Amino acid sequence: MDNNNFFKQEFTPPTAFYFSVNFEGFNEMDCAFQEVSGLNVTLSTEEIREGGNNSFVHQLPTAPKYENLVLKRCLSYNSKLETWCRDALEGLKFDPKDIKLSLLDANGGILASWTIVKAFPISWELAQLNSTSNQLAIESLTLKYRHFRKV
Repeated sequence: MDNNNFFKQEFTPPTAFYFSVNFEGFNEMDCAFQEVSGLNVTLSTEEIREGGNNSFVHQLPTAPKYENLVLKRCLSYNSKLETWCRDALEGLKFDPKDIKLSLLDANGGILASWTIVKAFPISWELAQLNSTSNQLAIESLTLKYRHFRKV
C-alpha cells in the first residue's frame, strides 16, 4: 500500500446513537432500545506483603467485576421480553440469555459488537409519570450478567 494513500484515507469516528440489541431467542422489534449503559468491567488488585521485605507490596489482580447492564425504551407490553422479565422478577423463574450489542455505521453495517453472556433481569422500573409533561413512558430494565467479550 502506498504510504501517501494510507494517510489520505479519512477516519470517521463512530457515533453512539445507532446501535442494535439482540437477545437470544427474541426478534429485533421486541428489543429496540433508546439507551444502553453499563458495559463496564473493572479489575481490582489485592495487596500482598512479603514477609521480611518492607520495600514494596505485591499487587495481585482479583476477579473482574462487571457493572449491571441498563436498557431503556418506551414502555411496551405483551412481548416475549416482557414475559421473560416478569417470569424472573415475579415468578423467580430465571432463563439467562446471551445478548449481542452492536454499534452500527450509517448504512447499518456493524462497526463493533459485544456478546453479553448469561444475562438475567434483576430490576424493572417505570420512569416518573407526570400529567404536566408530554414525555413518553420509559421503562428501564437492569440486567446482571456473567461477563462480556468483544466479538
